[in-house]
Amino acid sequence: MEERSPPAAGGKARNLLSSATSLRLSLTPARSQDHTYVVQIPRDQVYRVPPPENAKIVENHRQPEAQKKRKCTCCCWIFSALLIIGIAIGIIVLIVHTMYTPKSPEFSIINVHFKNVTQPSNGQKNKSHPVPQFEIDLKIVNINERMEASFGKGDNGIAALNFKNHEIGHGKYTAISQEPKDSTNSQFNLDAGKLPADFQKSLNDDKKAIPMTLTINAPMEITSWAKTLKKEVTVTCDFDVEWVKGKSKIKSEDCKTDF
Repeated sequence: MEERSPPAAGGKARNLLSSATSLRLSLTPARSQDHTYVVQIPRDQVYRVPPPENAKIVENHRQPEAQKKRKCTCCCWIFSALLIIGIAIGIIVLIVHTMYTPKSPEFSIINVHFKNVTQPSNGQKNKSHPVPQFEIDLKIVNINERMEASFGKGDNGIAALNFKNHEIGHGKYTAISQEPKDSTNSQFNLDAGKLPADFQKSLNDDKKAIPMTLTINAPMEITSWAKTLKKEVTVTCDFDVEWVKGKSKIKSEDCKTDF
């Protein structure tokens, strides 16, 4: 019989290691494609509320944005308030300017009467005899609805009557004052000067129209609670009149004011 030699001591140890390795590999389950990992964290390191230092950091980051929003909101409110105030002031100024704009009164000639025409027979002036005068009736209408008007205040108005560039009458203008939308008749006298020959011929013809020009220079004042206007104005009336020795008749007229 063939004798077998006994295995070496090291071979037995290798056989045991191989058996153990094979057993572990056989016990390891086959891995699937989907993997699930469970991570366990110690309970004392789990925070349901951020730590105080983290909250402060977040608050510091949010605070500038909140301040910007507050500043923007305040600026918007201030700008809106100033805009509303500006619009209100503009509307008030426009209303006052529209309702209280001074306008010149309107003038028109009503009558012209040449009185005291008779002179002494000897041609000498008599102190007891009245001086020949032109009596003028002037109609004045204050077209301002909310403003009072005065013309010739202080009796500082001066009037002159002309015939073909010849001054035939001169004197002071009587002052008047008017309420809004008031109409007033103003009567004043002008002392007659040297009369041209062709004017004297026209006095005896009651059908012939005599061209005349009345000029008045006087201070005018238009006042109200909102606005007051004071200025010197000149009123010029060109007109044709018939029969100045009696009840005259105005044929045509055109009155202008350098207002």
